[in-house]
Amino acid sequence: MLSSYFRLLLRILLGTVLLLGAVIAIGYALNEKHTATRETAVAAPPQAVWTTITDFSNAANFRFNLSRVDVLPTQNGLPAWREVERSGESIAYAVIESKPPAKLVVKITGEDQPFGGTWTYELSPAGAGTRIRITENGEIYHPIYRFVSHLFLNQASTIEEYLRALETKHGKG
Repeated sequence: MLSSYFRLLLRILLGTVLLLGAVIAIGYALNEKHTATRETAVAAPPQAVWTTITDFSNAANFRFNLSRVDVLPTQNGLPAWREVERSGESIAYAVIESKPPAKLVVKITGEDQPFGGTWTYELSPAGAGTRIRITENGEIYHPIYRFVSHLFLNQASTIEEYLRALETKHGKG
């Protein structure tokens, strides 16, 4: 009887190891890089939207997933900050390109993340409002995160959440 329990436990353990090995192997086979783009129009002029997206220290006032933002020392003379999400996760960012009020490029700077990349914000007039387009050029370094992200998650979900927050703040255009 003990031997049948031992065999069952051994089979479960072997199955778990094989499943984990398959997830890791598939994760390594998937492309580390991805691109996701979304856009919307908001009912505010480009300068007002620019002010909102570049007021990093007050981002938690319109982005409901953030609990706070910590301003960090500038990098190459450009703003840097750390966003702390309500979940407790935090990510550090820095501006790497700024052309007000039309283009902003932000990069993840934290070394301890399983992912990285940039967001490019492009603003253009749309009637009395603004069309804002965000492109994420992301990288997912860890094979298990890559597996889960590619196969089970919407890689544009963070952009979509951000754009909804802008629409809530400025009105849908």
